[in-house]
Amino acid sequence: MLWSMMEISIDCPHCDSPVHVDGPFLKLECGKCHSGIDFPKDVWKDTLDDVRGDVSGYQKGEGSNSNIFGHFNMRMTYGRLDPYCLKCKRDFDMKDEYTEPATIICPDCGTVAPVFPASDWFREAVPGAALILGAWPEGKSGPESEEKKSQPVAYSCPQCGGSLMINGEERLIQCQYCSTNIYLPDDLWLALHPAKTKNRWFIGFH
Repeated sequence: MLWSMMEISIDCPHCDSPVHVDGPFLKLECGKCHSGIDFPKDVWKDTLDDVRGDVSGYQKGEGSNSNIFGHFNMRMTYGRLDPYCLKCKRDFDMKDEYTEPATIICPDCGTVAPVFPASDWFREAVPGAALILGAWPEGKSGPESEEKKSQPVAYSCPQCGGSLMINGEERLIQCQYCSTNIYLPDDLWLALHPAKTKNRWFIGFH
C-alpha cells in the first residue's frame, strides 16, 4: 500500500484563526470563535486530486507543501511516509488489510492510533484512497481528547464576589447569587478551551 502523510490547516472564514483539518471531515469547528465550518466533498477532491500521483513519484521521506487559495485559504504538507507513532516515531506494525475500524497500539510507548477504511464519499472524492490512519472517525474523539477536557473551575463574580463553578459550556453566564450577566475573560476562556494542536494523519492508497 502507498501511504501519504497529511497535514492541513485553513483560515477560519469567520475570524481568520487557523483551523486544523485533522482528518477527512466534512464538518469542522473553529477553536477560537467556535463557528461551524463546512468542508465540502468537492473541496476535498480539488485539494487532494494530485496527491496520489505526486507521492507515488517520491522516495520515502520526500514531500511538498503548498498554500492554496480558493474555497479556503489553506496550507497543506504531504509526503511519502509509512504510518508511525507520532510520540516515539516508531513505525507501526500494520496488517495488510482493515475492513472495519480498529486501533493500533505502539509497542514502545502505548500510544493509540485509529485506522479505518476510507468512507464512501472520501473514496469518490479521492480515487484510490483505501485507509485512513491517525484521524479519529468523524464525530468521535480519542482518549487524548478525553484527557484534555477541562474540569470546572471556581470563579468569583466581579459584582458580588459569589463563588461560581464554570464549566466552559457558555461564555456569557449569569451569577446565581446576584443575577449579573458575566462575560468570561479571555484568559479563563482559553484555559477552559485550550488551543488544539495540529495532527499528522495518513492516507493509504491502493
